[in-house]
Amino acid sequence: MPADAGGLSASSEALPKEKRLAKRREFLRVYEAGRKLFSRYSVLFYAANDLPYSRIGITATKKSGKANVRNRLKRWTREVYRRQRGPLDIDSRSLDVVVNVKPNAVQASWGDYSLDLQRALKRVVTESSATR
Repeated sequence: MPADAGGLSASSEALPKEKRLAKRREFLRVYEAGRKLFSRYSVLFYAANDLPYSRIGITATKKSGKANVRNRLKRWTREVYRRQRGPLDIDSRSLDVVVNVKPNAVQASWGDYSLDLQRALKRVVTESSATR
């Protein structure tokens, strides 16, 4: 058994807490100062930050379903973001990204949702590079 209380090993692939948006004012800053991008299953807002890395915030409204459904969609979103951080070199861009999961994502399979979010994240990276 691992020594730490969280059950995560030292080589954990989990998304660290400091790379997540948590406070309401952080979300509001991205909504107000950032740009908006639509995809099939989500709406992404993104804005530059003053940190040496990127962060993500995720929302899923009650229209999406009960808590277990919303939590699954948020887990899926974190997983896609975590897997794409390296290939898209997201951390070097110093962005705050907020993903608002649309209610129609409930009907999506993991494969469809993942592909849709990957495409959207790629667009965020290319558009944020073009505006700098």
